[in-house]
Amino acid sequence: MSNSTNRTQSEQKRQQGRLKVTIDGHYRFEGDEDWLQCTIFDISANGIALGGKKSFYSGDKIEVRFGIEKKTVVMHVEITNLIGRKAGGKIVKIDNAEKDIIQEVLNRQLLAGKNRLD
Repeated sequence: MSNSTNRTQSEQKRQQGRLKVTIDGHYRFEGDEDWLQCTIFDISANGIALGGKKSFYSGDKIEVRFGIEKKTVVMHVEITNLIGRKAGGKIVKIDNAEKDIIQEVLNRQLLAGKNRLD
């Protein structure tokens, strides 16, 4: 299989179960007390993409909180890739109830044929 075929399959896999959003939130680096503003750009059951005022680096561990469906979600994320001023990361710790909220929103939107939460 060629690299372009592998990349295409990888990109398709990343898009499955991903919801584009624009949600204001907060984040802090592991060990920091101060919360910084961020914007969540997409979310899945396993990861998020966000942008903040400080630079992110691959391997950074951050705590992220944001509101969705009138509930507050808090998760721990490890930054795995950088996309311009945005960073993508995998969720490494999240409360089961909060993960269920995200999954419920994903299922409802994606089953309705929508890939964006308005």
